[in-house]
Amino acid sequence: MNTHIKSRLYNVLILLALLLAVLTFTPLVMPYGVHQPSLLHLPYTLWTGLIVAILLVCLTWLAVRWHPGRKEDES
Repeated sequence: MNTHIKSRLYNVLILLALLLAVLTFTPLVMPYGVHQPSLLHLPYTLWTGLIVAILLVCLTWLAVRWHPGRKEDES
């Protein structure tokens, strides 16, 4: 893949990770005093936190794969 394209994708992934990190501390994810609705008997804040964590792991994996300085395997 072209280095310019990798660099652009990597920058987009960084922006998405930062946006997700900021969004985590807004009332959308952590509303004050709200524990309903629940999913599998887990309160709202906990399951949205789990979703955010899974998304951050996926973004990190993609960023490692598309890092502009990463050398491709020759095998």
